[in-house]
Amino acid sequence: MMKSRKSRVRLGLFAALLLTTGLLLEGSVSEAAATERGGQASQASFAVIAPESAAAPEEEVKVETRTLTKSLPGASIKAEYPHVSGLKSKSVQRKLNSLFKARAEAFVKKSVQEMKQSGPSPSGHKYEFLGTYKVTYNKNSILSLYEQTYAYTGGAHGNSYREGLTFRLEDGKLLTLDELLRANPNYRAIVDPAIAQQLQQTQGYFGNFKTIGPNPSYYVKDEGVVIFFPLYEYLPYVNGFPEFYFPFTQLLPAGTNPFDFTRQ
Repeated sequence: MMKSRKSRVRLGLFAALLLTTGLLLEGSVSEAAATERGGQASQASFAVIAPESAAAPEEEVKVETRTLTKSLPGASIKAEYPHVSGLKSKSVQRKLNSLFKARAEAFVKKSVQEMKQSGPSPSGHKYEFLGTYKVTYNKNSILSLYEQTYAYTGGAHGNSYREGLTFRLEDGKLLTLDELLRANPNYRAIVDPAIAQQLQQTQGYFGNFKTIGPNPSYYVKDEGVVIFFPLYEYLPYVNGFPEFYFPFTQLLPAGTNPFDFTRQ
């Protein structure tokens, strides 16, 4: 009788061991399957040593829109400009916000002067001055955008002007395209013929394009840059701002990170 009882105890312990082992194996398989599907495994009561994960991408800087308006007899003036927050360096944050506001104030002041010089509209149509912006890249400690102004002072249509601005958020430096593409000082040998070819294939092309020049207008977008030109420079007004996108992989040596300024 005693022997039988001991046998049952051993069998019970053995069964419990098998059950525990089975649960451990089942948990490991479930976690592996969930990881392979790209999902997250549910939390288990046992520790799992996971491989080191890559560092989380840097959070984007918050950008809000602020507005300056001015109403004059026969004209409306409105300037929208960015206001950034969340930067690690508060001095850089103040520097950028002061710059954005000053540019908006300068646009309003210039619009008032232009309105006074033009005088009331002969047709009675109200003049319009509008400043806007668009953020095109906001990560990797880089903020890129373009500001665009529009002025209508009579005629068939108004006129627009665009300027690209790309900042290194570490110190607030405004980057030229040469500085961004510093790993390839000869990048013009790539972009100049490509732009020339595209312009030649565009109806209405005025001709005369040779090079983007020493300080081309650009902004960062996706994994590359957009080089653009003013209205009327090479194409008719109806074509808008001629834009040409080039991925970094086309312009820089393999493995180059244009946003890593620790390496020149």
